[in-house]
Amino acid sequence: MQGINQTQPSSLFSGEGSQDNDQDKDINNKFQIRQNKFTNEENFTQIKENTMTNELSLGQNHRDKIFTKRRLKANYNTEGTKKLKNILQIPLELYQQCDAMKVNKSQFTEIVTKFNSNNQLEKYMGLVGIRKLTSLSDNSPIQELIDLDVTSQLISFLDNYPPEFQYESLWCLINISYNSGEQANNIINKGGIEKIDKIMDSQITELKEQAIWLIGNLCGESNKIRDYLIKNKIYEKILTILSSSNIESIIKKGIWTLANFFRAKPIPSYEVIVKSIKVLAKTLPMFPNDSEFLTDICFMLNAITEKYKDTITDIIDIGIISGVINCLNVDDDHLKMACLRIIGNIASGNANQTQSLIDHGILSHLKVAIYSGKKSIKKECSWILSNIAAGTQKQIETLISENFLPILKDKIEKDEPEIQKECIWAACNLTSAENPEYLKKILSQGILDIICNCLKNLTDAKYLAVCLEAFGNLLAFGKKSNPNGVNPIVEKVDNMGMFEVLEKLQLHPVEIVYEKILKILETYFDTQNEYEFH
Repeated sequence: MQGINQTQPSSLFSGEGSQDNDQDKDINNKFQIRQNKFTNEENFTQIKENTMTNELSLGQNHRDKIFTKRRLKANYNTEGTKKLKNILQIPLELYQQCDAMKVNKSQFTEIVTKFNSNNQLEKYMGLVGIRKLTSLSDNSPIQELIDLDVTSQLISFLDNYPPEFQYESLWCLINISYNSGEQANNIINKGGIEKIDKIMDSQITELKEQAIWLIGNLCGESNKIRDYLIKNKIYEKILTILSSSNIESIIKKGIWTLANFFRAKPIPSYEVIVKSIKVLAKTLPMFPNDSEFLTDICFMLNAITEKYKDTITDIIDIGIISGVINCLNVDDDHLKMACLRIIGNIASGNANQTQSLIDHGILSHLKVAIYSGKKSIKKECSWILSNIAAGTQKQIETLISENFLPILKDKIEKDEPEIQKECIWAACNLTSAENPEYLKKILSQGILDIICNCLKNLTDAKYLAVCLEAFGNLLAFGKKSNPNGVNPIVEKVDNMGMFEVLEKLQLHPVEIVYEKILKILETYFDTQNEYEFH
């Protein structure tokens, strides 16, 4: 474009009306529902994964609502705008007047007329007017503008026009692309991606921000568009920007946009997402108190570790775990849940991966988080503990040494059924300890009471079988501790009225429960002449 005609436009818009220019800072918080874990009911002593319910999710409607608000408006960065002002090709006074003007829908025709004017200053006023129309909170005339094919003109402004034109055009496209999936496709079909890609290389911070934001809107529109952007190396472009930039606003917008590539399932392929791990590791510590930024990163890490278990080792090796665990210190329940999801994915991996969590101090955080007021957080903590308790002897002994059984006992006695059941898994797994000193400790802390009460009150065959496995572990310890005399555990359960309970459970319709009770009776009670069983 040639230099702008400096002839002043005939008038400024002065009509009063509502306008929404501020960036909506709500975050795309809701995380995808974790796939239910399958448990092998015939091998309860080695269970590593428990069945999860949809209650662990943050709610589909909530996440979509927040995501929508974040997509709706681009950021007008007043600090960054100073850089744009330094290279304006229109008079500064006009620039400021346009920025301050208010519009309403009644000015639609006047705005469009100026937008189509051959006078470049009036054209700029019309462009700003269209941006403000598309930003109206209520009854924005976006469809009317689409019908006039304003989109094509906006895309044309991205080439060979002054930066102030490019900036306003990008903002308009952001608002339009949010409101119309068809128009998002049109932006691509009219060659918009190539021009947006070029602007992402701009040295003008405001232009780079808007271009990144627009990509975030587009890739959040559909998987088809997302995959097109990946195919055309836009995902890699965002990674490159994040790797090289030290500008806060660019990094935060880049992370938000990157997270939108993970929004819908299936997430991108392993070959695509594995490239992002180093970038996430680099950016995670940058803004330790920004819960929105941290939640975006943890959302991606959760999606990655959930879908591609092979990445867990890379994530551990690169040192992300400590950063994720540190996020639990931020007072934001959505962020805590996101972190716990990642930790849960790692805890359900192999023994070395689980141990890395312990080595990074996760247990002290779980002691606090399990008393959260949020049911989903408590349940996630319980599930993580049950996975740790199903691990190596060292891991079991660590839980016992850190006095987790009293915590589990408290939860089993007082919390909601869903939390109780997860804590039952964890408590029962502790009986797999082989060192007699640790078994003595949990016996003194009430493990036998927990198991016997569960056998008296539970009806679910899965949990009954888990409790019976743990019951057998304790009976085996009792027999080993006094091989030539009366089993002390048998004496204790006698006083607790458990023989009648075992007799009754022999009638349970599920075969695995019957088989486990029969094994216990034959192994530990048939030689006790004073006890008779049917």
